[in-house]
Amino acid sequence: MKSPVPCGRSIVLIGLMGCGKSTVGRELSRATGLPFLDTDLLIEEQVGMEIPRIFAERGESHFRALETTLLSYLRDHPSPRSSGIIATGGGIVLHPKNRSILRLLGLVVWLDVDLPNLLARTVRAQNRPLLCNTDREAKLRELIATRNPLYEQTAHVRINSSELKASQVADIILQHAKNFFA
Repeated sequence: MKSPVPCGRSIVLIGLMGCGKSTVGRELSRATGLPFLDTDLLIEEQVGMEIPRIFAERGESHFRALETTLLSYLRDHPSPRSSGIIATGGGIVLHPKNRSILRLLGLVVWLDVDLPNLLARTVRAQNRPLLCNTDREAKLRELIATRNPLYEQTAHVRINSSELKASQVADIILQHAKNFFA
């Protein structure tokens, strides 16, 4: 399939942890031939430690600053290697600057998932620092309340992916991308 995404632009996936950003992102990458970038993985590579350790040793605010630095780099250095399909961390929308940068990178798609599905998808949440040693349901409710308005503000498209397969979500996104980048 020919990619509907022009060179230097991206499809950016946002949403809560467990909504399927990485899974759908890899599916989109396979369907389009575009590179798949995961901001969390890029930060882990850059810093040389995993996200839970960054949170534990340096704090969430340090991690959020790393996200802003990465997004700024992607915005300022558009190339075939820095554009494509971008899966972001769930909290990337917390910083207002990030919300602006995300929209500049290309089509921003919010993968929205209902609470029961989020609970099922995050049941083994060892690599998710915000869900460790806490009441997962209460924490997810809190994250939904604080982040959903920010996702809504940032996204060009909102897709409820609660009951959809990754391939179905990817097909929907590609239809939106054809219109967005036309």
